[in-house]
Amino acid sequence: MLCLVLLFIPIIFSFCSDDVENNVSLQLGETTLFFGPEGGEQSVNVTSAGDWEVKVTAGSDWCTCVSDRSMLIIKVAANNTGEKRIATVLVSSGSQKSELRIEQESVVPELELRPSSLQFTAEGGIQEINIDCNVEWKAEVVTSMTNWVKFDVKEGTDDVLVVTVDANSITRQRVAMIRITAAGLKEDITVIQDFMTSSIVYPQVETSFDLVLLEDEFGTTLPDFSHVGYMGSEVPIPEGVPVKITLTSPGESEDATALIQKAIDELSAMPLNGDFRGAILLKSGIYRIQHELYIQNSGIVLRGEGNDENGTKLIAAGVKDGDEHHRLINIKGSGQLNPSAPAAYNIKDDYVPVGRFWVTVNNVMDFHEGDHVTIFRPGTDNWIHDLRMDQIYAPGDNSGSNWTAKGYNLDYERIIIRIIGDTLHFDNPILMAMEKKYGGGAVYKSEIQGRLSHCGIENMQIVSEFDETKKDKTGYFNDEDHSWTAVDITKTEHSWIRNVTSRYFAYGLAEIRDKSLFVTIENCKCLDGVAKREGGRLYSFLISDASACLVRNCETSHGRHDCVTGSKGVGPNVFANIKIRNAHADTGPHQRWNVGTLYDNIDSDGDILVQDRGNWGTGHGWAGANQYLWNCIAKRICVQSPWVSAKNYSIGTKGTKNTGTHNNTDRPDGVWVEQGKTVLPQSLFEAQLELRIRSGRLYHSK
Repeated sequence: MLCLVLLFIPIIFSFCSDDVENNVSLQLGETTLFFGPEGGEQSVNVTSAGDWEVKVTAGSDWCTCVSDRSMLIIKVAANNTGEKRIATVLVSSGSQKSELRIEQESVVPELELRPSSLQFTAEGGIQEINIDCNVEWKAEVVTSMTNWVKFDVKEGTDDVLVVTVDANSITRQRVAMIRITAAGLKEDITVIQDFMTSSIVYPQVETSFDLVLLEDEFGTTLPDFSHVGYMGSEVPIPEGVPVKITLTSPGESEDATALIQKAIDELSAMPLNGDFRGAILLKSGIYRIQHELYIQNSGIVLRGEGNDENGTKLIAAGVKDGDEHHRLINIKGSGQLNPSAPAAYNIKDDYVPVGRFWVTVNNVMDFHEGDHVTIFRPGTDNWIHDLRMDQIYAPGDNSGSNWTAKGYNLDYERIIIRIIGDTLHFDNPILMAMEKKYGGGAVYKSEIQGRLSHCGIENMQIVSEFDETKKDKTGYFNDEDHSWTAVDITKTEHSWIRNVTSRYFAYGLAEIRDKSLFVTIENCKCLDGVAKREGGRLYSFLISDASACLVRNCETSHGRHDCVTGSKGVGPNVFANIKIRNAHADTGPHQRWNVGTLYDNIDSDGDILVQDRGNWGTGHGWAGANQYLWNCIAKRICVQSPWVSAKNYSIGTKGTKNTGTHNNTDRPDGVWVEQGKTVLPQSLFEAQLELRIRSGRLYHSK
């Protein structure tokens, strides 16, 4: 018996062990739970022979669960997504698993905003929007170029949107749109902000494109270029200045220098009658001039009887020293800007954008309407560095020089036309942004006492003799031992050159230089320049360190830089309706940060380039800032913008877009609007002038 019992016991234990293993089970009282959109709590019975554990495998952000002995408790948050949602819960015991499915219905979404629009003053501010919504929502600004609008959810709430608007520094109303979306619903909030007027509204011309394309978050607007040229172009150049002296040609072989200079000196001794002393009439014929002519008094007009072969011809005669820049007719003022620098920086604005006519100052009581002032913008080391003009040449490279701060102080003359509160309004706009981070700026009273005015050269042909035996290998005449410039104008205002044709000069027809103001060159032709076709030559029409000057309705041929500006000049200056043929180089700003030029309807068979010229010319660098091309035509067009402080604009240009002479593909692109199309108005200068006169903004003809 004992033996039998001992054999039987293991069999029983083995059977019992298998029975326990096979009877371990895991069962859930429910396999699916349903919840309404409001959420809630439900429980599920769990049957298991052993311990069990639970995990939410999907939907853990809104579905949670806890275990309580044999009970699984499911908690579901309210559904504010606007969509049905599903979660899964995995229950495990040993190797056995069971899944519980949680389904929650969606709520019908509702969205209501109060108010539906916001109105801000020019000073900006903060306003709130209440959002009644039963599902999740989000907000975004859907209009472009509106970083002046910011928003955030009010702290401690989930249904109040706080909208912040920056001060409006531009002279036009601006509008933004904030969109609220929720479960397929959307509502738009219109944000409207008034513009800052300082009690004066400066209207803009109507264009065929949205002017907002030329604006930015700093308040930059399209500048008014209309207040340029003789008497601000408000009145025609006078036709009837009385002739006081008449000259007849002494003959082709005679030197007429002394004859003409004597007449100029005699007229200079006569008193002014209003703005003019009178005109010297050079009768038809040839006047050989071996030396130079100088006009050094105001109110003198040198007039011929036509600019063709049957009219009056002045010949720059004789061999000149090619190392010296010979100028045939010199209209030459004197004096210096006094004072030349401000005593203190008094502009209060953190930023004064391009196009604005006013600044605020902390010493407004020192100024009066009609004051002649200078606006001063300092060059600073951090500005030069951010502009990367301290990196033109590597250390040890002495072939040129990097820009330095002290060489880039900019000053431009203005007249105060109105004072409102602490705000000074000027006759011409700001063309170079004043930035506190780059030193701020100043307005101070100053003037040049010796500047000439109301001088004119008109109705004649001016020709330079040259050695026709000197040619380059391409067949072009390249003699340089002859006269370089037909007419040079320095420190002169409200003067003109009109109906003049020049030929064969090594430089060009006209240079307007050295603090000249309000000079017009009109209906002139600069033809067939004779010189080497390389740097520093064949500049048909040059504006250098001069402001409010106008070159209009002119032609050139065989020039290099036909409509060109020099370094560190500040506009506005305008080249309008210029025909350029047989161009040997490019039109545009030539060197070292010339500011505020309009190229209006330039028609060239060469290039128009607004670019970083790098190490050319011993460090030209950025040639121009705030340059505007308007309905121009050229073979190739390059418009790049500097890294900081300014932009350049191509509007309605026709020609192949190009990376410039340096192939600087890493330079920021300019602002291009309606490339390859003609925009309206056809001429920006003409439209702005008509609008200014019509709106009564007259400064010389009241």
